[in-house]
Amino acid sequence: MPLYGEMGMGLRDNYLEFLKIHWEVSLKDALMVVVAYLLIGYLVKNWEWAKTFNHGWVLLWISLPLWQGIIEYYSVYIYFRWEYAESMPLIFAIGISPILQMLILPSLAILLFRQTFSNSIE
Repeated sequence: MPLYGEMGMGLRDNYLEFLKIHWEVSLKDALMVVVAYLLIGYLVKNWEWAKTFNHGWVLLWISLPLWQGIIEYYSVYIYFRWEYAESMPLIFAIGISPILQMLILPSLAILLFRQTFSNSIE
């Protein structure tokens, strides 16, 4: 992983441990997206907020990168779970890659789910 160092989540001697850690982190990211979706639905009082562009999307695009930035800060600088490689571009000492990941992937997942779900109902 060229954007991360060798500690914590970086390279491991035991490949099964490496896979276990990455699956765990991926599941936590997915849970974070589901919780954000439901919380936004509760806040805007509309569980189908993703069907049209509205303030629910703005809340998603603000909350997930902010949440991810906080997680990254604590994981890198407080708990030392992983470190960034020199190749990782930073903004406010936080890696841009995980921030972009939390902007792009949940948006695409919600858009694909919305499209699939709306097609199956019709």
